[in-house]
Amino acid sequence: MKTVTSFSMKIAEGIAVEKGSSYLDLMEAAGKGAFLALCASFDPAGKKVLILCGKGNNGGDGLVLARYLKEAGANVSVAFLLGDSLSPLSRSNFYLIEKSVPFLSEKEEIKKVLASAELIVDAVFGTGFSGELPKNCKELFSIANQSNALKIALDIPSGINSDNGFTDKDAFCANRTYTFGAKKPCHVFKESAPFCGVVEVIDIGISPSVFESISGTVDLITKEQAQSAIPKRFPTSHKGSYGTLLALCGALSMPGAAMMSVASALRCGAGLVKAGVVSGLVSLLAVKTPEAVFLPLPTSKNGSISENALPFLRDAMPSATAILVGCGIGVNGDTEALVHFLIQNSTVPLVIDADGLNCLSKHISWLKEKKAPILLTPHMKEMSRLCGYDLETIRSRRFDVASRFAAEYDVTLVLKDSNTVIASPDGKLSLSVLGNSGLSKGGSGDVLAGMIASFLAQGALPYSAALTGVYLHGAAADIAAKTLTEYSLLPSDVIETIPFAIASL
Repeated sequence: MKTVTSFSMKIAEGIAVEKGSSYLDLMEAAGKGAFLALCASFDPAGKKVLILCGKGNNGGDGLVLARYLKEAGANVSVAFLLGDSLSPLSRSNFYLIEKSVPFLSEKEEIKKVLASAELIVDAVFGTGFSGELPKNCKELFSIANQSNALKIALDIPSGINSDNGFTDKDAFCANRTYTFGAKKPCHVFKESAPFCGVVEVIDIGISPSVFESISGTVDLITKEQAQSAIPKRFPTSHKGSYGTLLALCGALSMPGAAMMSVASALRCGAGLVKAGVVSGLVSLLAVKTPEAVFLPLPTSKNGSISENALPFLRDAMPSATAILVGCGIGVNGDTEALVHFLIQNSTVPLVIDADGLNCLSKHISWLKEKKAPILLTPHMKEMSRLCGYDLETIRSRRFDVASRFAAEYDVTLVLKDSNTVIASPDGKLSLSVLGNSGLSKGGSGDVLAGMIASFLAQGALPYSAALTGVYLHGAAADIAAKTLTEYSLLPSDVIETIPFAIASL
């Protein structure tokens, strides 16, 4: 299933018009489709209905719906909250009902009707909202949100930015949202989804092939995608059939990062996980992850992997089918040399996470020296260090930022957040809808990095490995939280729940 940004939706509508439709036809289909969807569970006959309209085309959708509800016997009133200087398409639909439906303009009059309405429809902003709601909208939405009436939003609840999910605290809070043509990102972002209620996509006559043909569409990661991407197991196999992951993680001060990344890689099916760690951690990690094998490495004065380890790695790398570096390694001259060496010399897919990314952020041009595919797994703050944008810019333009970075540096990017974005060098974008606040703990990223690296070691392509890892990471956290709660969930609990997430596929 795809989500579509506001800009891409405009392109899709334009293509539909070029193929013989009209913008007026699309508006009619939107309003009628919302009416039919509503009537599947709500009988409008005799009901008191208030439709809150803006002056743009979302208001026009509301006017079409008003006409159908009036014809079905509803007691319909319409209020224009942004003035009556309507768009041409909205004006044409206004003319069709201006003599049969009362139009409200005084705030006190609107409040009175709101108090008795049995159905309230929000058609004020649609995809056109950004910033902060006008004062009169805040006041009226507050009253509407406290009403026991059924609350419907057309396309997007007003007060929500379509593309990034930024939500005004006084946004319209819908029981149901009827969105047109395709879901928008705000319908699945964890910040804005609660305001949308149950989201239903209304067919307005735009072919799915149109959405496939344009850029700026984002795939929602589905169970079916994860099923198709996960590496297969065979009855006649042996450990060599499922690859060798070389995991260069941890330091004396951060042994847990190494343990969690190695354990999660093992749980995801890699045939052999070789942990390259400072020698002082081997005995500890051997107890925690006895299934791993270990490559003891020289230790720097900082307690991290020393630059003197590079000759040992040169000998170990030929047997690896994927490499992971960064989880808990620290940031210093030795670890920077380690990351640079791996980028220059690895001939198998390389995952760079955590401190590996912080080392890389000082020398981003190193990515141009790679010999093999690279997959980066930054959270928002690490992404800011990598690309130089502030956090607000990245959050508000995450798809554009991720896509451009992946293309410029020819990498697969996993931009971690409450909704994680995956971007490929060739422009593909995917968005995760799974996971919960229990993942907001140190170590969750180490678990995800190990999972993705494990699938790479087994032969999955970088984008497939990222997609499968992100899906299973979120699914495992959701399974674990059902019994452990989001408060008590630990990254190590997610590792223990990975088998159940895989079994669900």
